[in-house]
Amino acid sequence: MQKLAIRTKGLVKEYHIYENPKERLKELFLKVKKHRVFNALGPIDVQIPKGETLGLVGENGAGKSTFLKIIAGVLEPSQGVVEINGKVSSILELGIGFNPELSGKENVFLTGALYGLSSSDIEKRISKIERFADIGEFFYMPVKTYSSGMYVRLAFSLAVHVDADILVIDEALSVGDGAFEKKCIDKIWSLKKKGTTIIFCSHSLYTVANFCDRVMWLKNGKVESIGETNIVISQYEDYLREKQSLEKNGEVSTQISEGKVASVRDIELSFDGEFVENSIGSFCKLNVSVSFDIYEDVSVSIGFAIDRTDNLCCYAIALNSVGIKPFRGPSSEKFSIVFDRLPLLSGTYKVVIFLLDETGICVFDRKESQAFRIVTDKKEWGVCRIPFRWHR
Repeated sequence: MQKLAIRTKGLVKEYHIYENPKERLKELFLKVKKHRVFNALGPIDVQIPKGETLGLVGENGAGKSTFLKIIAGVLEPSQGVVEINGKVSSILELGIGFNPELSGKENVFLTGALYGLSSSDIEKRISKIERFADIGEFFYMPVKTYSSGMYVRLAFSLAVHVDADILVIDEALSVGDGAFEKKCIDKIWSLKKKGTTIIFCSHSLYTVANFCDRVMWLKNGKVESIGETNIVISQYEDYLREKQSLEKNGEVSTQISEGKVASVRDIELSFDGEFVENSIGSFCKLNVSVSFDIYEDVSVSIGFAIDRTDNLCCYAIALNSVGIKPFRGPSSEKFSIVFDRLPLLSGTYKVVIFLLDETGICVFDRKESQAFRIVTDKKEWGVCRIPFRWHR
């Protein structure tokens, strides 16, 4: 039987909402109910096996952070059972609990003790924590002198060096420039390979798809769907598209490093096929020529997507998944992608190029091509033509 890292049964988190502070006092002394109950989460029944990476998706206010804070021990549930088998390290509100008057090093010892580490345990890790944070002499200065970036670097470094059995991450991969984000992803990836149980929450569906074994979609505090990554993400994307078509605004974002490690210089499209009124016929040949620059000594893999201009993704893939080796920088590079028979139906489309790290998770850059239109002469509907045979 598979060992569990986390199990919740009937997990509920409720908040009492008062119209004003006086109502709270009246309730306390008069013993009369003066509040309304807001159900922020639950009931949630979930089992997370040891070593699994579970993705958590959902809109703002869906209950994701509440769920993670309960798992991390920051919040107490209102009802239900939460079983945690192992030591938990969390990357939630990074740096929460740091004493601004103490130095970074002193805060490492203080916060490390809260993780259950002894002074000798922290001494063994302190050089790694300092090196990973990479904030120089500020490591020995009061935290109140830190920039927000330094604060985040130190908190992240501490959280991933406590040798926890369970790591809880809430939107914490955009924690600095591109190089530091890459270092964070590499560290989390190594923890995943070691068998650390990870709960990973992000609005970047691309990152979740490449990082997680299963995905749980929360909606209005309840589990809308949980299961295989691609299936749940597809369900969530369908929901978002339907909602966007009604609201006519908002779109799912892809997480991109702020400090560019690599960037796409140009995308050129050329077609070989029938042209009708400045449009291209179905099953034309498409050649995509891409030039890009790598600024640092890193490996860069390629990903691409063909999207309709309403942001419906028709097809996407990271080329490292089919055995294509990454490029190594610093350098200037070119490559081409050829579609011999593009099976798209009538519509307006674009090619999107992604520059990725070797894991396919960190997106160094993203660039869209010019839009192109395809027309078909048959009465067909949908996105692409699917070959079929018919007989009677």
